[in-house]
Amino acid sequence: MSTPADIFSRLGGDIVDPPIVMPASQPLELSGEAVRARLCVFVNELGEECALRPDLTLPVALAQAEEGINGETVKRYAARAFRLPVVSGDALEFTQVGFERYGAPSNAETDAETFALVCEAAGTAGVADCEARMGDLAVFPAFVDALGLAPGLADALKRAFRQAGGVSALLNSGGSEPVHGLAARLKGARPEEAKAIVADIFALAGIQPQGHRTLDEIVEGLLAQAADAEHGAAPDTARQTLEAVMAVNCPPAQAADKLLATSRQAGLEGLDPVLDRLQTRTDRMTELAPAFMTDARFGTPFGRRFNYYDGFLFELFNPGEADGRRPFGAGGRYDTLLARLSGGKVEATGIGGVVRPDRLTKGATA
Repeated sequence: MSTPADIFSRLGGDIVDPPIVMPASQPLELSGEAVRARLCVFVNELGEECALRPDLTLPVALAQAEEGINGETVKRYAARAFRLPVVSGDALEFTQVGFERYGAPSNAETDAETFALVCEAAGTAGVADCEARMGDLAVFPAFVDALGLAPGLADALKRAFRQAGGVSALLNSGGSEPVHGLAARLKGARPEEAKAIVADIFALAGIQPQGHRTLDEIVEGLLAQAADAEHGAAPDTARQTLEAVMAVNCPPAQAADKLLATSRQAGLEGLDPVLDRLQTRTDRMTELAPAFMTDARFGTPFGRRFNYYDGFLFELFNPGEADGRRPFGAGGRYDTLLARLSGGKVEATGIGGVVRPDRLTKGATA
């Protein structure tokens, strides 16, 4: 009988098991809000803040960035990861079976193949259907660019997209002062000045950032918040268009048409590549894994809480569990991750997928 590892072995490549312990700054910066609060963080004997790997994508990518890449490369694994439970009965330590694929074409076909592979791997445990949730983190930035907004406002909107409620708050702020009082005080300050101010406040209050955000991250966020307030309100057309884009939450087969109608109403150009890829991907996923697309939904905001993803991504849930936080399978695209990790020295597309065997077992009996 096949296993998930057998399904992924078709991709070839090497089996890896990267270090379990990593500098905490790496997952804190790259994992995003979905994982940040669940990190297992500790201070080692040298006083350095460390973390247990929260998944395999990040440590495998770190190793690949150090190794470099020449042509398409596949790394496969069946290894442990560690996250603090947020759902009763969930495990702190669990196994992920998956793959990371670098240098493969960044197109709808590769996206769909990844989705289908994860679905097929789940099928080895008897999972025949699911509630799939998916998104594409390239859609919202593409609409922002097509609107031709001032660069500062465009950048602010892209940052706000990664925060729950961030886009709505920025679109409706009217260019007001930053909501956070400290951000208002830091307006116009140089980064080193802002860091000194925040460090003094922390010292006086006895606050020590640990396990969630570093001092540099806090200062960066406050300065961004202060800068965002200076751009003024978005034009009405931009506000209405982006609100409509963010509201898309529908069966995947309808997503491209809804977004196309929004773009036409606003008279936007240049969105065909993004929307064509979305439609082509959906069609191929339906061909390759029809049972797993029956109860699927596409949402524009879906997945924005993961910082290293920048394109298509998905999660698979047991029927009736899509509102929870226990996917048995997941995957997504991160075409800029290796470049970010290597300071631009290594550039290659990236996409990966995983299954959780512990949750597959439960899914088989659901």
